[in-house]
Amino acid sequence: MCEPVTLATLATAATTAGSIGAGATVAGVAGATATTAGLTAMQALALGASVGGTVLSASSAYQQSKVAEKTAENNAKMAEYAAQDAQRRGEEEAIQVQRKGAALKSAQRVNLASKGLDLGYGTAADLQDQTDFFTQSDVATTRDNARREAWNSRARGQNMLAQGRADALNSQMTAAGSLLGGAGQVAGRWYDYTKKGV
Repeated sequence: MCEPVTLATLATAATTAGSIGAGATVAGVAGATATTAGLTAMQALALGASVGGTVLSASSAYQQSKVAEKTAENNAKMAEYAAQDAQRRGEEEAIQVQRKGAALKSAQRVNLASKGLDLGYGTAADLQDQTDFFTQSDVATTRDNARREAWNSRARGQNMLAQGRADALNSQMTAAGSLLGGAGQVAGRWYDYTKKGV
């Protein structure tokens, strides 16, 4: 699809040539030429306004597509930042869980030793093993939760990126449709003017 500036230039050239008079030609987009039929100034102005309106409508839709793409890219970046933050927070929380588990185990050892129990045998050993097991289980759960949160953020970012690209494509198709529809209207008016023998 042509850039809006190129389209505006073509529209200006067509309008200028249309007001020159019979025999003038304007190069078309595909290299074809169109012969003006000596349009009146009002008719040339009407055709120019139609072309200008079409170009503005297409340009607006094209700009909307660019905004949709940029917005989607920014949203995806923010989702990635959120994912990295979730992982960082999860690791910090896992370290805190390990510290609490180690502190609990130390307190248990002091308590058991103060009662004269052998720390490496029987209930005392079992209690310490359970503390280690549940501490590591809590650490693993904390890290797993952080990974899930990060994954959700990244998936949300990818969904926003895909939606933004779809919105951008839709806007570009709207721009193309505006150009084609406008070209058809201008061609129809031109035909009507020349058919009436102006």
